[in-house]
Amino acid sequence: MEIKLISGTFTVEEAELLLTAIVNTKIAFHENKIRTIHETEEDIEHSERRIMALQATLREAIVKMKRSGQTHTVLNAHIEVNTTPRIGQ
Repeated sequence: MEIKLISGTFTVEEAELLLTAIVNTKIAFHENKIRTIHETEEDIEHSERRIMALQATLREAIVKMKRSGQTHTVLNAHIEVNTTPRIGQ
């Protein structure tokens, strides 16, 4: 199953706001896992690395959009949903 989240052309400013909101939601998910779910230091470190990677990728995307010299950008995002019998599959 696929969930289409974003499909369209946005001003660079709108795209920045939209991307920031999505990335911040994912960061909040990892921060919550660190506070409530993770049991091992390895799990916490994984989430911390993921948060840093998300922040860096967001910064790079924003810089790229702003440096392009264009007024608009096309965004497409979807989530692919597949079930699995266990974690790591």
